[in-house]
Amino acid sequence: MQWAEDEIDAAKRRHQAAAEKIHRSFLLLQPSSPLMRTEVVYRAHCRELLDRVAAGEDTRPGTAAECCLALSETSLKVPLRTSAVGLYARMWRLAGLPPAPITDLTEHYEAIDGELIDDNEGWLRKKLRQDWRVLRPSGPSSAGRRKRGKAA
Repeated sequence: MQWAEDEIDAAKRRHQAAAEKIHRSFLLLQPSSPLMRTEVVYRAHCRELLDRVAAGEDTRPGTAAECCLALSETSLKVPLRTSAVGLYARMWRLAGLPPAPITDLTEHYEAIDGELIDDNEGWLRKKLRQDWRVLRPSGPSSAGRRKRGKAA
């Protein structure tokens, strides 16, 4: 919980014009997988969602961190194709995860299979979509529920 609160505070500093929306975003930051228990992965997930909130973008598609987790799980079961490895490298970089050998080759994978990586990214983010992950509008009715302790 503290990690989410820290990321909300940091996002409010980065996006001061959207601070009120960001402040209401805590419930969007629920981990979508038990694998998201690692601090660096969870914080990357939160940052992307909060940046989407600030930009007014859809928060339902999978985050780069969620994509990394899915690709990691897949790689434990089957070998990844070149385009999937390229997608893994792209998502790792977009998530802002610590440097890893895979990210050193990102531009090579992009040159070989960039279009397919684009297609796979769209497909995977859609596959990992969380329909519950929507920022509810603020207003008198939602504020009243929060005051009475009944709001999510």
